[in-house]
Amino acid sequence: MATKTANAAAQELMTEDMSFMDGMEGQGFEDMGANAVAASFLGMVQPDSQAQDEDNPVGTWHNSATGRNYGNTITVIPVAFRVIWSERDPANGRTVGRYPVGGIPVETREPPKGKKGYPKMYNPDTGNEVQELFVYAVTLPEYPEDGVLYFNPTVSSMKTAKAWNSQLKGQLLPNGAQAPIFAFQWDLTVDSVPNPQKPNTNITKFVKATRGAIVNKELFEEQIKPKLAATKQDVLALTSGVLDEPEADPE
Repeated sequence: MATKTANAAAQELMTEDMSFMDGMEGQGFEDMGANAVAASFLGMVQPDSQAQDEDNPVGTWHNSATGRNYGNTITVIPVAFRVIWSERDPANGRTVGRYPVGGIPVETREPPKGKKGYPKMYNPDTGNEVQELFVYAVTLPEYPEDGVLYFNPTVSSMKTAKAWNSQLKGQLLPNGAQAPIFAFQWDLTVDSVPNPQKPNTNITKFVKATRGAIVNKELFEEQIKPKLAATKQDVLALTSGVLDEPEADPE
């Protein structure tokens, strides 16, 4: 007999009559905030990273908490967004601190004389570079049991992330009103491309965002509305400490 997948089992459970639990939503989790659980990141599998294995090939999306692989394109619904300052350890590329914009003192340094580039920020206490990046909280309509995941694109993916932001802000509802961030589904694609910083090597980048179907009432009521308030608070919590994150970006 075939074993049911977790997704199929979850979908079957959602059809059961659970009215006997009406009025008990979320009971028992009052003190279980963002810092009490393992944050799930929507990560990109990089070459030679801890995430890479036979089930998670380079150039694909994966869930940092469960290891589930989503292929090179995943459908998401963004629920919340935040701009952050991210501090990275140059020895391994890992994030060692996340802060609200302006949350720590920084030094701005110009590129070395004779080299092209832009000024960079550094934490004067550690000497680590501080980058201004984005965090998206997303839900996956095809995998509702995976809950909310955080997508924190690194510098190499910022061009595509900014283009996606422009698309998000430009969406209109059928009545002509500006759409909320969670009004549409989006297909996000990653690819393994040449690494401009290291010749003869590749890097996995976020390369394209394509708008999909509008979110209908049923999807909104089941997967988005119950998560809105908590997700906004959890995104804020990302800057109160360093949560476990996916692999480093090999830049």
